[in-house]
Amino acid sequence: MRRGRRLSFAACLVLAVAAAPRGALAQTADELYASAVKARQAQHFDEAADLLKRALALKPDDADALVQLGFAELGRNDLPAARDAFFKALSLAPNYRDATFGMAEVEYRSGNLDVALPLAETVAKADPVNTDAAVLVENIRKAKQTVVSKPKAAAAVLAAVKKPHRRPDPVPGLMEDGRRLRTEGKLPEAEKVYRRALKLSPKNTDVLVALGLVVGSSQRFDEADPLFDRALAIKPGLLDARLGKVRLAIWQGDTLRAQALIDGVLATAPDNVEALDLEGRIALLEADYTRAGRSFQRALALEPRNAEALVGIGDVRRADGDDEAARQAYHQALALQPGSADVEQRLAIPPPRNWRLDLGSEVSDLTNGLGDWTDSSARLAYRLSPRTTISGRTRLATRFGHTDVQLEGRIDQAFTPTFSAYALAAVTPDADFLARYSIGAGASWQVVAPAKAFGPLSLNIDARYDSFADTSVTSIQPWAQAYILDGRLGLSARWVHAEDDTGTVADGYVLRADLAATERFNLFAGYADAPEIDDGALVPTRTVFGGISFEVSDPLTLRASIAHEERPTFDRNIFGLGLTARF
Repeated sequence: MRRGRRLSFAACLVLAVAAAPRGALAQTADELYASAVKARQAQHFDEAADLLKRALALKPDDADALVQLGFAELGRNDLPAARDAFFKALSLAPNYRDATFGMAEVEYRSGNLDVALPLAETVAKADPVNTDAAVLVENIRKAKQTVVSKPKAAAAVLAAVKKPHRRPDPVPGLMEDGRRLRTEGKLPEAEKVYRRALKLSPKNTDVLVALGLVVGSSQRFDEADPLFDRALAIKPGLLDARLGKVRLAIWQGDTLRAQALIDGVLATAPDNVEALDLEGRIALLEADYTRAGRSFQRALALEPRNAEALVGIGDVRRADGDDEAARQAYHQALALQPGSADVEQRLAIPPPRNWRLDLGSEVSDLTNGLGDWTDSSARLAYRLSPRTTISGRTRLATRFGHTDVQLEGRIDQAFTPTFSAYALAAVTPDADFLARYSIGAGASWQVVAPAKAFGPLSLNIDARYDSFADTSVTSIQPWAQAYILDGRLGLSARWVHAEDDTGTVADGYVLRADLAATERFNLFAGYADAPEIDDGALVPTRTVFGGISFEVSDPLTLRASIAHEERPTFDRNIFGLGLTARF
């Protein structure tokens, strides 16, 4: 008897499983999503919406599921629910054209024609073969013409459309306007729009995050951070706000803090596309191009229409010296995000010129009837990679009837975006007054990143050993350089310490200011009270100097300088001309 009951129960269980709808058996978000798409295509909108909500409960950041939910809600004519789904999808993937199209459809049906038209036009322009978008644009334009020609009749039609629903919320439309303005690089206008939205909805975390990003993009970091904190106070753990704080740390150049924050995000959301993009951006700042490329490629695999990942891949390729491949990635990103000021700025950068030629010549007029000195040089440099440059220099100098020719080789290496170093060696065959041979090295460390009011600030050091016929001299010159006035004014201070092999020591300093008067015209001036190495002797000198440079074109710069130098035995006036050509 018991055995018969067990067999009956098993049979009932098998029949129940066989009769259960497919959606009931789906356990993963992907299975639920696939079933929902089939249900929506069959116009079973209630079933589709239920399956998609269950899928989103398992995977809340699935932009595809949110878009499908939006269309399912449109099928049920629940415009507020559809608007909310499309808005969330755009928050996760701002360039998702299907979500933009869905939002345009919602606004059209709600009677918000002025909001609907630019959304639909954006989709139609980005995808000319999209007939649905073209039809929607035409319908919206016809509806706007009806409003103009028959305002009363149109008002009645729109009222009839909107009657079953609540009054449209203006915030989503403002959010879309703000997003568009931000994409176009119009940050002040976008900020005004977001602040209007925040006034209407003070506890809207999406508005707080969007406003924080715009304010942060304007480098007002102290104002931006509290906006993200307000959003987190309303919704603790809010992913968008946490990612916003990561962006702030990146913009401030604080890679350690940014990495710590992004590690926390990826620990709970390992497949979040925006987090992966930001991880790649941090790796780029640290010059870890392999890790950066890996993060961007993973983000692109998860979301093939991710413009930010494509921009990141372009940046990695450009950093590796492959400008052509970088431009291909930028063009792909621009196709997904038409009008993006960020991408257009990258494309506007001319291809790198790997060769550089520097020519210069100085004539010195000596007092006390001592005649003239001349000093001319030619340097040719080649950029092996974005981080490595090699160069060779020839110097021809004449003094008191003697002529020396010096040959120099140098290599410059940038180890990170903030630390670089160089090494050089020079030789003068049959030297009369220049060093027979010289070796030198130096390094530069950027300790403060560029900012609007102050920065960058770098600490530098140069060291050199010169061997003359009768003596040798070692010199060490630590110096600092800082920029202010939005980077237009540079100030540097250099300490000069020199010592020969007999123990004679001389110290001094050099002060200099560089001013970018216009985009192409630069000035510099300075004062030095420092020893000069002259035929192995440490000669105390005081010098006032200045000069100009003018960028005739992108590859050509002209220079001129003048200086007055006072020595114990004579003075000299120095006049110099030079040019730099890049090709």
